[in-house]
Amino acid sequence: MSKFYNPLIVSFIVSSEDVGRWLIQILYDNYNGERFISALSLSKALGIDESVVIDELKHLMKSNLVETNGCGYMLSLKGYEIAHQRVTSFCPHL
Repeated sequence: MSKFYNPLIVSFIVSSEDVGRWLIQILYDNYNGERFISALSLSKALGIDESVVIDELKHLMKSNLVETNGCGYMLSLKGYEIAHQRVTSFCPHL
């Protein structure tokens, strides 16, 4: 992954409700339109169990925010646009 996330720091921040938001953020930070990231790499970056990550990725895929190639995950165009709006917004509640 091109951005480094310290699992010791992030794991204190990530609650079960925030897993999807953190996954979108990591996928956004590493987005280049063709790079898929494994669930294992995402779970290590967040310091949480891979099964939790996979469950949340399935939910994000149903919402058409994430896509898979069978080996990894990346933001869909819709997911990228939403993440970009959140990152560039002045509203802290997005």
